[in-house]
Amino acid sequence: MALGRMAVAAAAGALVSWPALVAARDVAVRDGAGPVAGAQVSIKGERGTYVTDAAGTTRLPDRPDATVIEIVMPGGARLERTIAAGTGAATVDLAAPPSTPATPSSPETAPTLPPLQVTASPLSRGIEDIATPATVLAGDALRRQRQSSLGETVKDVPGVASTQFGPGASRPIIRGMDGPRVRVLSDGVDVLDAASVSPDHAVASEPFLARQIEILKGPATLLYGGGAIGGVVNVLDSRIPTKVPDKGYEGEGELRGNPNSSEMTGMLGFTVGVPGVALRLEGLHRLSDDYFTAKKFGDPPSRRVRNSFNDTTSWSTGASWIGDWGYLGAAFSDQRSAYGIPSEETTFIRMHSQRLDVRSELVEPLPGIEKIRFRLGHVNYQHKEIEESVVGTTFKNNGTDTRLEVVHDPIGGLKGVLGASGFWRDFKALGDEAFIAPTLTRNYALFLLERYSWDSFYIEGGLRYEWQHIDVRSDQPDRSHNGFSASLGLMWDFTPGYTVGVTFSRSQRLPTAEELYADGPHVATGQFEIGDPRLKVETSHNLELSLRKKTGALQFGVSLYRNAVRDFIFAADTGEVIDDLRVVNFRQQDAVFYGVEADVKYAVTDAIDVSVFGDYVRARISHGGGNLPRIPPGRIGSRIDARWDRWKAYVQYYHVFTQGDVAAFETRTPGYDMLNAGVSFGGTLWPLSGYELYLRANNLLNQKAIVHTSFIKDSVPLPGINVTLGARFTF
Repeated sequence: MALGRMAVAAAAGALVSWPALVAARDVAVRDGAGPVAGAQVSIKGERGTYVTDAAGTTRLPDRPDATVIEIVMPGGARLERTIAAGTGAATVDLAAPPSTPATPSSPETAPTLPPLQVTASPLSRGIEDIATPATVLAGDALRRQRQSSLGETVKDVPGVASTQFGPGASRPIIRGMDGPRVRVLSDGVDVLDAASVSPDHAVASEPFLARQIEILKGPATLLYGGGAIGGVVNVLDSRIPTKVPDKGYEGEGELRGNPNSSEMTGMLGFTVGVPGVALRLEGLHRLSDDYFTAKKFGDPPSRRVRNSFNDTTSWSTGASWIGDWGYLGAAFSDQRSAYGIPSEETTFIRMHSQRLDVRSELVEPLPGIEKIRFRLGHVNYQHKEIEESVVGTTFKNNGTDTRLEVVHDPIGGLKGVLGASGFWRDFKALGDEAFIAPTLTRNYALFLLERYSWDSFYIEGGLRYEWQHIDVRSDQPDRSHNGFSASLGLMWDFTPGYTVGVTFSRSQRLPTAEELYADGPHVATGQFEIGDPRLKVETSHNLELSLRKKTGALQFGVSLYRNAVRDFIFAADTGEVIDDLRVVNFRQQDAVFYGVEADVKYAVTDAIDVSVFGDYVRARISHGGGNLPRIPPGRIGSRIDARWDRWKAYVQYYHVFTQGDVAAFETRTPGYDMLNAGVSFGGTLWPLSGYELYLRANNLLNQKAIVHTSFIKDSVPLPGINVTLGARFTF
């Protein structure tokens, strides 16, 4: 059945892709530092301006002869280059002499796209240049995958899943690890919400206001502390400008709707500036009702997923002082959200988060220093859980996260970064579900990361030491922990375009306040949680092997990993019940995670790409202790992308396998097939610099799909067949 549906998907993709045999043209702009994002490209003598995305790439109308293009750099410099005749993708190398024409890329000699920069790795220039396995969503890939929550936005990335608690709350899962083991960042500092406390708490990060999302898979504790033992999701936004718009202003907007849930989402953001100063204002509003699934369920039976509404408003304003020396900026943002809890039909959450960010980057401030980077985020967060119109529980989280990174020039072949970070979190839970006493967490750390390169090899290693103290305002004891982490990675470009890597890391995670001091009912997850103040530091030993091909018509990445965790902390179901809630105890046992991820892409022509992807993770308690709960099942899929003139289209199919490796008191979850497709049309229309109209259809097979990783999986099956229609524009 699955193979048959895959064949149907491939055939449908081929039909959608047929017009793409007549190709338009991708043009990638690079300089000596890598991809040039935000450059304005036009064909000399013609109307229309095209802006390069985060990968330095834009799309121009095809011309049969050599084409002269005009490029306006982000700093205002104007350049001309010539693209040789042809229909293939072309790379414009601004570091080459102006007389050298940009030539079409042959399938086997040039990369399909320039590398995307991973800012969460401070020594990295591009995604293929880091030892830690990473995925970057930017440009079309991000816009296509945006959903109402962060977890649903990134869940299609190999190795990533979501907690799926309805449209209002969904947090990323990386390689089977979630909660406090996956740290969610806003441009390098914590989002400082309460999402790691419980899966029904929303992540206070808006995907529609993100310009890039970086996913670091595997332990990233070296840079971001014990909360990143499973990985990092770093959300980059535009709220603090880092450059002055070339024409004094720029902006973007989007409007979309989905009849399945009566969703309407609108977003608008713009930046204005004069030499040396830039201002930013952006906002979003989303309103959706209960959505409908494929088959009837529940009592009484219905396709409607009751209490799955979502009402969110978010806005921010920021300003920056910008010069050749770097930039210094600040922003204030406000997010308000009301969303239902499908497992409790009379309960909903009203969340409010106010955030202040300060960001600065100094370029070559001192001899021997390449860059100094500073980030600070301060948040006042609260949400109220309202039951039958009465506030049952209020969660408050006031926190500050700050970090300083100093990147030094090469010393004896070593290039590295030295940094320090500080984290303060004052957390309170008040009311009927105050299952944890108020706590104050303070965490401080020092870290060092160095890289040495020679010939086709480079080696990267680092150290981190952190201190944590938790004050609890109850008769329970305060706790202090220290953690030490180290990593070593080796990568070898053994032949042009191919890289093999091996990475080993020892990472330590310090117990959270919830794991230490929880003691009470948590109705949203159906559990009565009991913490243990005697919990020790969790220690992970991770080994990973990877193989990548990053140029040519065929590109791929494959990773094998094994993560052995000593004193793994988890909520074990005791089998007991208190007030209809299952009793879970936080306890420690050794555990092991292992798995594989793969992503293969083949450019059939300059206009048609075919991809195959898949992932699998297995997680068990060591020494015959059984399976860990809510581990994502394996999946495999394929995708066809096509382009023709100003049209783009895609068809995606994947199969999620049955999850039968379940923990005690956990039930099996059946597999399902998912078929999605979309088409878009874009161009320029004065006064807009660009526009795109798009139509997407998801779950075209109309299958009942249950997400095994959800605490309330039987209450929130995924939406049935549904269609999204939208428009986006830039100016």
